[in-house]
Amino acid sequence: MSLHIKEITKGNWRDAAALSVSAEQQRFIESNAFSMAECFYELNAVSVGLYDNDTMIGFAMYGWPDGEQRSAWLDRFMIDRHFQGKGYAKRFLLHMIRYIEQQYDCKTIFLSIHPDNEHAKSLYEAMGFRLNGEIDNEGAVPGLVMELDLDVFGEVQPDEGQI
Repeated sequence: MSLHIKEITKGNWRDAAALSVSAEQQRFIESNAFSMAECFYELNAVSVGLYDNDTMIGFAMYGWPDGEQRSAWLDRFMIDRHFQGKGYAKRFLLHMIRYIEQQYDCKTIFLSIHPDNEHAKSLYEAMGFRLNGEIDNEGAVPGLVMELDLDVFGEVQPDEGQI
């Protein structure tokens, strides 16, 4: 397994748009096509493909850096339905945390989850994210805001075998 992250470009955007979650999960996340359009038009985030060797198996979007707070958002994170259940989400989430931290030199990463998405909540909690009591009203469905303190994360970084 050679996992890596590549920015979405005119050369790979169609692969990203073709990725999808299961029918039951679709209410939990915006489509990748919508996310890429948001990046293109709002210019405040970056879309990336999540690759195993040459195969794009997932998609993420991050951005909205706040220099004063030293924070950023992991706004979308998905693994294609054909690759779910193989440990990719845990490995790529760790990659994305480190990637965002390096891009913005941030101390906190925020994300929001659909209130009914217990599977995602468990994944994020296993990595150290915690609900902070805030509501994200920016998306189609209000989301519960979670945050990760990177100072604490660095001290107790999850062992890949444990997540």
